[in-house]
Amino acid sequence: MKLDLIGIGPQRAGTTWLYECLRGHPDLCFPQGVKETFFFDVRFGNGEEWYASHFRHARPGQRLAEIGPTYLEHREAPRRVREHSPGALVVANLRHPAERTFSLYLHHLKKGRVAGSFGQAVEAMPSILDGSRYATHLPRWFREFGRERVLAVLHDDIAAHPERVLEQVYAFAALAPLPLPASAGERVNAASLPRFPLLARAATRGGDWLRERRLYGPINLAKRLNLKRVYSGGMGGAPRMDGDTRARLLREFAPDVAFVEDLLGRELPAWRT
Repeated sequence: MKLDLIGIGPQRAGTTWLYECLRGHPDLCFPQGVKETFFFDVRFGNGEEWYASHFRHARPGQRLAEIGPTYLEHREAPRRVREHSPGALVVANLRHPAERTFSLYLHHLKKGRVAGSFGQAVEAMPSILDGSRYATHLPRWFREFGRERVLAVLHDDIAAHPERVLEQVYAFAALAPLPLPASAGERVNAASLPRFPLLARAATRGGDWLRERRLYGPINLAKRLNLKRVYSGGMGGAPRMDGDTRARLLREFAPDVAFVEDLLGRELPAWRT
């Protein structure tokens, strides 16, 4: 099996929106039972047969697709994807790098993976910064697939004109256009502090253990029952990015902002403030 379309992330940049828009398209087949397989980064050792088992439900004529929000920054992922599916089209979601980075910190905080301030979290998990290094990661994908086979879509444009962005993706992938799904307008993954951080951490690790063994049934049942409300969210009080942190991140990612502006041929003043 070969992928026809792959979303590479990064996290907190609109990948859930992209998935919700595309997963109902009759011409596409996404992995069964799970949104993200993490095959081309952390689970590559499971082998191609394991990965192919996620697409056994594909109907004749359907094209295979996956959204992998952690693929962008993984050093080996571009080569692995190209060797596995050389004809794939690639979609990268890009967001204001400072805001994306802080949003990912809040996401990990909610999941119980980190604790404390933003600075403490980055010290414990430096990878929080990695997904925003667009000038480092995107050229690797360009080298493997060619610039013309990689589409960059902006989180800002999704927020302002989601229909236009979806039309752009449809045209890029040569898909028959469909209306914007109602679910694509819902706010997902909102940030809040977990009620019970230790329980949130245990649930996250348990979910990872189940995914590794492709035991998606219990995970999906827990989602339908909204069991995470027991431990995650509802407390509010999520930290806000202070001025010093924002200034630090703006300096850190200034080359990446310049790279995206040059890539798209447009200025992004909101990304510089």
